[in-house]
Amino acid sequence: MTSFSRFQERNKKRVVAQQEFNTSFIFKGYPSIKITNGENSCQASVVNKQEKDYAYVYTQLQDSLAIGSVWDAKNLHLLITEEITIIKDVNWHKYHALLCNTKIGDYWGFFLGPEKSYINVKLENKVLIESQQKPILVLPENVLSFEDKIMIGGRAWLVQEYDAISTPGLIYYSLRPTTMSKNANQIEKSVKENISINEEVINTSTYAYISANQDVELNTEGGFFNTSNSNIKIKQRTSSKIIFSIPFGIEEVTIQTKKKGDIVEKTYRVV
Repeated sequence: MTSFSRFQERNKKRVVAQQEFNTSFIFKGYPSIKITNGENSCQASVVNKQEKDYAYVYTQLQDSLAIGSVWDAKNLHLLITEEITIIKDVNWHKYHALLCNTKIGDYWGFFLGPEKSYINVKLENKVLIESQQKPILVLPENVLSFEDKIMIGGRAWLVQEYDAISTPGLIYYSLRPTTMSKNANQIEKSVKENISINEEVINTSTYAYISANQDVELNTEGGFFNTSNSNIKIKQRTSSKIIFSIPFGIEEVTIQTKKKGDIVEKTYRVV
C-alpha cells in the first residue's frame, strides 16, 4: 500500500467517524428519546425550556418528520411546524415544534390565548372597528371548517377565520366566543346552506335582499369578481363560482361578476 492509499483510507475512516459523532447526541444525549406517531417511531433529541411553548426536535437524516404531524415524547405532544435549514452539511434534521396543549376530537393542537398574533385577513377596515385580541388554534389540515364550534377548557369557540396558506400541512384558526349546548360534542360542525342568488334570494330590478352571514353563491367566468367592500367574507372562489357572505355591520355591497363576456353588477342589501 502506497502512502497516498494510506492517506485516502485514513480520510475515509475519519469521515465515517465524524458522521457517527455528528449524530451521536440523538442517541446518547440527555434529551435523547424515542418519539412515536401512531405505529411509526424514531429516535430523536427533543430540546425545550419549561417556560417556552415550543421545542426543537433533532432526528437522523433518514428519519424525516412531516409538517403538521404530531409526535409523542413521554408526556409531550409535539406538533411539527417547520424544518429549519442547516447551512452546514450535517447528518440530521432540525425541526421546530409547538407543544400541544389541547385536544380537539382525535387531534392534538396548540391553543394560543388572546395575543397579538391574531390572523387579520381584512384588507381594509371601512365599516367595523373591532379588537384584534383573539385566540388562535393551530391544528393539522382538514380538522375544522369555517364557523365550526368547538369546546376548549369548558368554553365554546367559533371558527371565524383561518389561514391554510402560510404553512402547508397546518391551519391557523382565529376563534371568537360563542355558545354550545352542554350536551354537545366537543366539535359541532357548521351547517352550510349555499343559496343560489337566482333561485332563493328575493330580487328586485336594482337590489337583492339577503340576511347577514347568509351564504350567497354566484356564477362567473374566468374567476372575475369585484366588490365595493373588502370586508365581506369570501368562503370559496374558483374560476366559475363565488360563495360569499356579508357580516353584521355592513348594510350594502355592490358585486361585479362576468356572464357571457359581459360584466354584471348587482347590489345586495342586508335585511
